Amino acid sequence: MDRHGCKGSITVFLSLACILFLSLICATVESARVQGARAQAANITGMGSFSLLGEFEKELLEKYDVFSLDGTLGNGSFQIEKVNERLQDYISYNANPRKDLFSAGCFDPWRLELEDSKISKYALLTDDRGEPFYQQAVAYMKANALTIAADKLMEYAKDTEEISNREKEYKKSLRDSDEQVGQMEGEKQKKIETMESEAAEAGTIVVQPEESKSNPLNEIAKLRKKSALDIVTWDKTISGKEINTRNFPSKNRLQTGNLKVEKKYSGLLNDLIFREYLLMNFPSYVDGRSGKALDYQMEYILGGKSTDRKNLKYVVNRLLLIREGMNYLYCAQAPEISTQTDALALTLTGFLGMPVLTEVTSQALMLAWAYGESLIDVRILLDGGRVPIFKDMATWSLSLENLGRVTEILQQGAKGSETGMTYSEYLRILLNLGSVKSQRMRALDMIQAELQQEGDDSFKAENCIVALKVEAGFHCRPMFAGLPAAVFGTSAKDVTIRQESSMSY
Repeated sequence: MDRHGCKGSITVFLSLACILFLSLICATVESARVQGARAQAANITGMGSFSLLGEFEKELLEKYDVFSLDGTLGNGSFQIEKVNERLQDYISYNANPRKDLFSAGCFDPWRLELEDSKISKYALLTDDRGEPFYQQAVAYMKANALTIAADKLMEYAKDTEEISNREKEYKKSLRDSDEQVGQMEGEKQKKIETMESEAAEAGTIVVQPEESKSNPLNEIAKLRKKSALDIVTWDKTISGKEINTRNFPSKNRLQTGNLKVEKKYSGLLNDLIFREYLLMNFPSYVDGRSGKALDYQMEYILGGKSTDRKNLKYVVNRLLLIREGMNYLYCAQAPEISTQTDALALTLTGFLGMPVLTEVTSQALMLAWAYGESLIDVRILLDGGRVPIFKDMATWSLSLENLGRVTEILQQGAKGSETGMTYSEYLRILLNLGSVKSQRMRALDMIQAELQQEGDDSFKAENCIVALKVEAGFHCRPMFAGLPAAVFGTSAKDVTIRQESSMSY
């Protein structure tokens, strides 16, 4: 149909109705845009936090599988204000896509402008005695590295309880024996003097048994006065490395964050898993690895001393005490052991006619025998061999006849059992006997020392940020509010948006 030249018209009512509908549509679109801007502000705040935490310490992650952000940003001084400036840069570029660009045609439907942003709360790797470090280590082990069964770990925990009880019993028995021997020594001397006096009057002499002249208790008494480390490592080279512990996390009062990290992992099983992490990541005396700060880092975690030698000495003494307790347990329960010690005690003291002295000497011989066997056990462990927790006749190494020449036997070397536990497994027991809070701080000591030795001189564990809470404020400029404002008499103001974001490694 040809409509050329036809006239058209629209009524005032329809015009007003169209304006009202357009205003309603614009108001609806503007409202939806503002809600979208709020969601975009939340995304931008989250992206800023994510981008900031993306600057994690690469060396710390590669060597110890731990994430953290250097709170000094490489300048050696912790200043949360500088970290906040870095955060503002990330947020501002995401909020304004046209920032530092010459393109005027970039369409931004949100029109967000960053008003302010700040890190309101943060957590550090050393907070709460290394709790964030503990959480990351356990999470890593559960997700990636744990190959030992949970029931096996719990079995180690049960062994630890048994060992602790035997240690206490051994210490008490040794203390009681020393007191009894000391008390009987005076009576023994009086008895000998009386016998010598009587023999002199009768024109004879007191003849002591030949065995009493080579009493093995005398040799053991001499050994107890020496360093156990020197006795069991007389032919071995011990690392001479030394470190300055003055600035270590475990030795200082540290700065702390103000954000609590969720304790997702806790309890006995998780403590055992954390200790597996320590054994996996830190070298010890026998595993062939070495560190830059110290070679015996597991020994440091246990002993906390400034030199490899002192830490190894601490561990050797602890291992010796463990073996003394367990060996004495066997001695006290094995009839063949008590029979031999009773017989030797009678030979050594029977001529004096003092049954109480004979009984005390038998007990002292049993304790000395357990000590001599324990020295051999520790030597075997340091040589990379195996020693069972619970001994029997098949795994007992030292005869009572050789007790007085135990030093010679140690120098010749002793063979371990084909079954039993290695040095590293005994370290696991020592860890279980200690405080996990102390161990995680000393582990942070070693991490700090190692990374500093590898070139990052300014690295400090207390400067490592592991979680943060961010607050940001935005202006959202109006885009479709002009028409509704003109029609309904409202004002088209900027909308203020506040957002929070919490993020952790």
